[in-house]
Amino acid sequence: AISTRYVFLAIVVIFAARWYQKNQDIQLRMSTDALPSRIQLFLTAHNLTAVIDGNLAAIGYGNTTRPGLHPDAPKKRHPIVIVPGLTSCGLEVWKAHPCLGDEFFRLRIWGDVSMAQAILNNWTCWLHHIALDPRTGLDREGVRVRAATGLKSADYFVGSYWLWARAIQNFADIGYNEKDIFLACYDWRMAFPLLEERDGYFSGMQLDIERLVARGEKAVVLSHSMGSNVWFYFMSWVESKSPGWVDRHIESWANIAGSMLGAMGPLAAFLSGEMDATAALGPFGPLMESFALTFDAMRDIYWSMGGLGAILPMGGTTVWGSEATGWTDTPADVITFDSSLNASDLRGDLDNIYAKVQEKKDKMLLSQLPSWTSYSRELQRPDPNRSDPRRFGNPLATALPNAPNMKIFCLYGVDQPTERAYRYGLRQVRWRFADSVLMPETRFLHWSGSRPIEDTIKSLESYLSDLAVAKRSVRIDNGGSEKVFESIPKAIAGLEKLLNQPDPHLQDWMRIVTGYHSNSTEDPWENGVDGKYTYGVAKTDGDSTVPIVSLGYMCTNGWRDFKEFNPAGIKVYTKEFRHQPSRMVSDTRGLPATAKHVDVIGNTELITDVLKIVAGEKQGLEQ
Repeated sequence: AISTRYVFLAIVVIFAARWYQKNQDIQLRMSTDALPSRIQLFLTAHNLTAVIDGNLAAIGYGNTTRPGLHPDAPKKRHPIVIVPGLTSCGLEVWKAHPCLGDEFFRLRIWGDVSMAQAILNNWTCWLHHIALDPRTGLDREGVRVRAATGLKSADYFVGSYWLWARAIQNFADIGYNEKDIFLACYDWRMAFPLLEERDGYFSGMQLDIERLVARGEKAVVLSHSMGSNVWFYFMSWVESKSPGWVDRHIESWANIAGSMLGAMGPLAAFLSGEMDATAALGPFGPLMESFALTFDAMRDIYWSMGGLGAILPMGGTTVWGSEATGWTDTPADVITFDSSLNASDLRGDLDNIYAKVQEKKDKMLLSQLPSWTSYSRELQRPDPNRSDPRRFGNPLATALPNAPNMKIFCLYGVDQPTERAYRYGLRQVRWRFADSVLMPETRFLHWSGSRPIEDTIKSLESYLSDLAVAKRSVRIDNGGSEKVFESIPKAIAGLEKLLNQPDPHLQDWMRIVTGYHSNSTEDPWENGVDGKYTYGVAKTDGDSTVPIVSLGYMCTNGWRDFKEFNPAGIKVYTKEFRHQPSRMVSDTRGLPATAKHVDVIGNTELITDVLKIVAGEKQGLEQ
């Protein structure tokens, strides 16, 4: 009876949503009273009227309109500057390698359907264009890729997956047009200093904001995710050249889901080429995994991206804690190792990890690449002269500008398990069949999970009973190399030989132990999340991508409690949005009350608040 009822419920809710979308156009005024009479009788007979109305209201279709269309919506006032997050900006080809061809000129290599075309035609060619030269941090030879411009540069990602589109539509509702909004897209792959060196990005942003403000009102800045790090860097950069510029030009800064102290996903990407699907790179991480590259190859691509280096965790063990110093937001070292391993020199606190990067010898030394050298990540006393550009993006080493008239609004989601710590093992390998075609009928390849050599051998042995399968070639991804064997028995023999070899470079074998799970009794903080491992990853509270300590510490403590970080006494207001996703089957992104990292920029309550900020009506927000 229960299953039948909910089948009815799902069918009717989907039907009702689609009917309203078709018949109510813009305002989408929704309640069951507006449904055809026969549908109303059906709902009443099955006691579903109240449930349906609840679901419709939950996705913002209740007796409400878009925030910008609400009768009490404010009116346009301040010009708007939008700084999108990592991977949000489209990237266009301005000079293609012959493998891509001139017909791709000014088409998007990232962020549009043309990206899918490029991948399907030649995925290695696509990688050649999307990855940077790791040693220079700039385009590879024979390639020129640049950020798209205009409002369309970050409104949607590949078709109808909205990014800033919903917010922009609401801005239009209260009187804004394209000339009032500056969407400051940038090449998110690049280290921040190189954005200015190659593209003049920060100089251009300064001029564009000055043009907007010349009309009479100061600007309001809306930044999201890594865009908040970009904006913070810009404020430091412009103040070093023109002290007082921020106070003269900026009314408010809405810091939306800002990764102010970094995130953990990029750390795993830099250490071993691994990143959880929910981490900061959004769709880029899973896409890279689908190409079946080795971990080392993936890590080298991540290393080439200086933008990713900007959101490695900042503040060291002082901020992120450790077993030795005590915990901050979760009872787990950033990295732990299998207890059976002799890894005493591989302490898992952040200070030790960064020290190891500096001394690690590798075929391509991370400590010499722009993705590492462009930034300072330590907790330091701010320099009032702003003489070290490496500090510009670090709020724990550079103070807010002298802008006492500016307001800061920190808006971010909570209640979502978020990547925080990793269980690493040494001598981890993974495998896949080597004779698979990359994308037969759009299917991607997949590796097995990372496992100890002994477990991988057992996994391969399970296929020996099928003679046809046992004859297939096998590709092995192990520390620092990739091996291909012409059959499963030969792969097993190769792994057994590898098992008995000495390990002069154990750190090259570091991989997340995807088979590791905390047992049912392990729950350090008795909340079912903090310090508990699933598939080798421990989570903490956050917005599913950025941990709460990065989202909120500077907003609720650092800029409020320490004058060194906020010498002008800028007022900082914080609002946390609890994740309350819609139960509607047809709304996979959980509107109107989702608080996930990307989706929060479409959150109805957040957009309502942002409209007040850009209109200068901040009553009720300043608390």
